Parts: sequence; C-alpha cells; structure tokens
Amino acid sequence: MISKEGIAPIARHAAERGLARLMMRLPATRATIRVAAARRSDLYELCGAYGKACYVLNRMRKDRSADPAIITEYESICAEIEADVLRILLGDR
Repeated sequence: MISKEGIAPIARHAAERGLARLMMRLPATRATIRVAAARRSDLYELCGAYGKACYVLNRMRKDRSADPAIITEYESICAEIEADVLRILLGDR
C-alpha cells in the first residue's frame, strides 16, 4: 500500500483537488469518500487521476482551438472515474 506521504507533492495536490471535486460532484458521498480516500490508496490515486482529468478538461474547454472530440473524451473519462468511485464506495458497505 502506498502512503500519502510517499506520493510526490504534485500527485498529492492532484489527489486532494480531485477529492474536493468528487465531493462536489457526488455530494451524497462527501463524508464517506473522505474517509475511504484516507484509508484506501487505490481510491486516493483515483482521486488524483480525476483531479488531473478535470484540470485538462477545464483547460481545453477554455481553449477555443481545442478539438471537441477530445473534450468529449475527457468528459467521458471524468464520468467513468465518478462511476468507479461510486462502485468502490458501494463495495465498502
């Protein structure tokens, strides 16, 4: 298991931002997701992936020259990560 202390600062920052975004997107899971992310490195890493994907998606949405197909792909990636997080949380019960 990877401890949070062992994760590089940039990855930790992405994970914390991803966790915050997930808690906004999935408000019914706020308390559960925070506790689960603290206990499970796989969920914490998934929060990092979500944070990075959301960052890229937001940047591309602001870029008028961004390819709409890639924007759609990143929207799908974010939705898939949200679904994965819900599956993990439901599996913890």
